[in-house]
Amino acid sequence: MNNKIRVVHYLNQFFAQIGGEDKGDVAPSVKAGVIGAGRALQQALGDNGEVVATIFCGDNFFAEQQDKAIDELIRPMSEYQPDLLIAGPAFESGRYGVACGAICQAAQQKLGIAVIAGMDEDNVGAALFRKNIYIVNSGATVARMVPTLGRMAALGVKLARREAIGKPADEG
Repeated sequence: MNNKIRVVHYLNQFFAQIGGEDKGDVAPSVKAGVIGAGRALQQALGDNGEVVATIFCGDNFFAEQQDKAIDELIRPMSEYQPDLLIAGPAFESGRYGVACGAICQAAQQKLGIAVIAGMDEDNVGAALFRKNIYIVNSGATVARMVPTLGRMAALGVKLARREAIGKPADEG
């Protein structure tokens, strides 16, 4: 029996290596496999999972056209038959955090898959979505990328396999 989890990773334009604020209007898109920050996620998953696709969108596009962005990301994501969506981490970036929370909530509701987002506890996205999805505290800065993705991968595998989840302090 193959227990490898099929993972889709959501990134904004910066972490998908498209550009900074000047590329914030980039439309939703999907690419097979790992891109950008997903390399560290794939390493954290190890033999437990595979990043089968990366979905991404510019922060401005998502903020200004949220319903359209979600529709244009969920449809192609479903074709990869994921077990898990990992979004971010967004750290303290508010627009990115809101996008991570919104795409996770939509995937959980529309696809019935496990979801996990990463963002700073003070991110506006954490306040908006903490009651509906699992959120790993990333801290405020990108310096925490690798350890945060490690915690997200470990919790995500448990969620996708429907294993018991420990207390928040234990799970990160």
